[in-house]
Amino acid sequence: MGFVKIAVCDDEIIFARKLEKIINKYCTVKQIPFQIDIYQSGKEFIADNIKMMEYQIVFLDINMEEIDGLEAARELRKLCRDTYVIFVTAFINYTLEGYKVDAIRYLLKSDGNFGQSVCESLDAVFEKMQYKPHIREFSFQQGARRVALEKIVYIESSLHKLTFYVAEEGIVPYTMYETLNHIAAIFSGDFVRIHQSYLVNLRFVRRIEGNNLLLQDNLALPVARSKLKEVRQKIAMYKGVI
Repeated sequence: MGFVKIAVCDDEIIFARKLEKIINKYCTVKQIPFQIDIYQSGKEFIADNIKMMEYQIVFLDINMEEIDGLEAARELRKLCRDTYVIFVTAFINYTLEGYKVDAIRYLLKSDGNFGQSVCESLDAVFEKMQYKPHIREFSFQQGARRVALEKIVYIESSLHKLTFYVAEEGIVPYTMYETLNHIAAIFSGDFVRIHQSYLVNLRFVRRIEGNNLLLQDNLALPVARSKLKEVRQKIAMYKGVI
């Protein structure tokens, strides 16, 4: 298991931000590479099927207008059975319905120990996921540095030098002298070689448009024509489409 994508869906933005802060602190302390996206309605959350399928953990407010958390969870389950659903609610009378969509936890907004309950629910999820961050030490020109592989967006090869683009506060480049063939051989299956000059982390891939691979933040990288079919297949397999 690698980079963890988490969605928070709650029409009370103040509460959503509170929950985001708790999750952020938990993952930072545990040194888990993560991304949190906030949705302010069930309708917004289910609008993009592909995006919805990318999340490993989803916190859903049950009591939302138009499309509530239960309906959003049912739509999610039509596409993905592996996502961990945690319901957040002001009421406790939805337990039976939650079992039907395999919710792993119910959290009460009024709970005086809400933060602790969130952390306990995340402990349960990560125990099931058996999450272990993959960390390696690299000898960059900028000095030795331990980097979680899940945070490497992509690697570019140019003139016998590699540039690692790492998701930190923004995208930070680190350089070293090494061949891309060697690095590609030791990295996990979450990376795909799209070109003789590029090795890309599938966690950051959005889609293919023409001969370009679109990453998060609208970054586009060229895909070699000879690799288009292979890259499409790897993206589909990673996202659970095939």
